[in-house]
Amino acid sequence: MGILPAENKGGLLTAVSAMLHTAIDSNGRMIIPPQFGRGYLQAFNFNPGLRMMIRDYELKESLPVEKKTPHCYTESVFLLFQTSILGDPGNTQPVSTVQVFPEHVDTATLFPATTVFKSIVIAVKIAYLKELLKADPGNGTLAAIIRPDHPFLFETLMPSSIHKITREIFEANVPVALSNFFFKVKAEELIYLLFAELFKRENAGVAALNSTDIQTIYKIRNRLLSQLNMPPDVSELALQANFSKSKLTRLFRQIFGTGIFQYYQAFRMEEAARLLKSEQLSVSGVGYQMGFSNLSHFSRTFEKHIGMKPKKYSQLFQQAAR
Repeated sequence: MGILPAENKGGLLTAVSAMLHTAIDSNGRMIIPPQFGRGYLQAFNFNPGLRMMIRDYELKESLPVEKKTPHCYTESVFLLFQTSILGDPGNTQPVSTVQVFPEHVDTATLFPATTVFKSIVIAVKIAYLKELLKADPGNGTLAAIIRPDHPFLFETLMPSSIHKITREIFEANVPVALSNFFFKVKAEELIYLLFAELFKRENAGVAALNSTDIQTIYKIRNRLLSQLNMPPDVSELALQANFSKSKLTRLFRQIFGTGIFQYYQAFRMEEAARLLKSEQLSVSGVGYQMGFSNLSHFSRTFEKHIGMKPKKYSQLFQQAAR
């Protein structure tokens, strides 16, 4: 047990440190030099089956990094917890998601500039994952994940339970002697919470995916979330994707675990809650901005997804700000 040696951190940390001409310290942490930006990356190797990297940084210029995945890591699954920014400048939405996908032999990573980038990556060997879960392999989602030769991708919007643990990881201030212990517990807690979400999905068969289909589905998803004031037209989206309606809806549900309109509506209400909390806009202003002409309908929809009416939700944060 211990921190990964610098030459064995999956290649990524070593590649970045070489490009930025900086070192990785004995705790597996690499500080971004001020001339390139700010923040850090830190890697952990908890045991032969479980690794984790924390990334919290902002760069002045984009940094493309190509890495080779060592052969010994080809039977791992990646869990990526991150917040992305979608949309054009001036019309952006933060999207907090968790992705699950198999490790590829060759990958390319772009470290974006002028964006605060926070993510946690957990790499878990399939054998170790089976040991942790001890679940019925008849579950379609789990069956796909534990097959190393089966290309798949699952994504879920990050629930509040996972948000809480990721905040604890980023804000951790623990003694160095207990660092590995603390972060290993948190990594396994994230694995548990993620699979608790994935097991809520319908126990349906999972078709193998190719990279072109995945890219197309994500383009449709990004378009969906960049126009939250306009309910999706599935026929139009299928035309843009050059898919049949049935293929679009099937692949979208397989990746995201829900239908197109349900996904749109859930994120629409998350964005409404963010505007009420962070921007402190009026309930009517947020409702109209989200495309609702009937504020009673907005109030009912918000309560269904967030758990309380928007006026009460807004008042809670206004009182806290006083």
